[in-house]
Amino acid sequence: MGQVQLVLRGEFASHPQAARFAAEVVRIHTRYADEVVAGYQLCPFLRDTASGFGTFCVLLDREPVLETTLSAARDADSSVIHLVFPCLRTPAAAFERFAARVGDALRRGTGQNATAPGTFPLPPVNDKAPVMATFHPQMLGDASNAHRLVGLLRRAPDPFVQLIPAGLSGGGTVLAGAGVEPTEDRSELLYARLRGAGVEAIQSAILAIQADRNAAYSSFLEAFGLLQEGSSH
Repeated sequence: MGQVQLVLRGEFASHPQAARFAAEVVRIHTRYADEVVAGYQLCPFLRDTASGFGTFCVLLDREPVLETTLSAARDADSSVIHLVFPCLRTPAAAFERFAARVGDALRRGTGQNATAPGTFPLPPVNDKAPVMATFHPQMLGDASNAHRLVGLLRRAPDPFVQLIPAGLSGGGTVLAGAGVEPTEDRSELLYARLRGAGVEAIQSAILAIQADRNAAYSSFLEAFGLLQEGSSH
């Protein structure tokens, strides 16, 4: 496996423990990518975790900051970008609203508006903004139908936003670009393959990774002054 392209930003990026913490964030998300996404063939494009991550941006802010997020995306050195927020306590719905603001800014950064003040454009594909998917450990979802399963599968260890080139979203993954091209949405096939024992196994894997995450992050979050008594953050 190659080396992950890491970008470190945010309020605590200059903290003495920041680099070690970022390495743990990469390790935890590598588990999610290997054991859940690749392990259950949720993304047909994922062959190697490091290359699949593209640029892995660890944003060490206690609240999501739009300018910091867009700056990290602008500085990314690849067309696939993961914007990861390991310090947030933001609920899933609020994080999805923030991600929508990121998407709006990226859309304003394409085409004729690519040089508009205040935008941080990524290279568009056929003049289209990158496709965005949002993940959160508390994402709403269950195994009752194919589309609700998407939310369950997106219960990543930390909130993050995934950006991929527009042309890759039609390959059928329910993780990247799910539902953005309905004629190519293969979530029903995935649901048929995973329902029952497969979903239960994925839920168990997600819970094990979350427990690892909580234990690994604890001392770092305490050093940042973010660990509340009695909280797993």
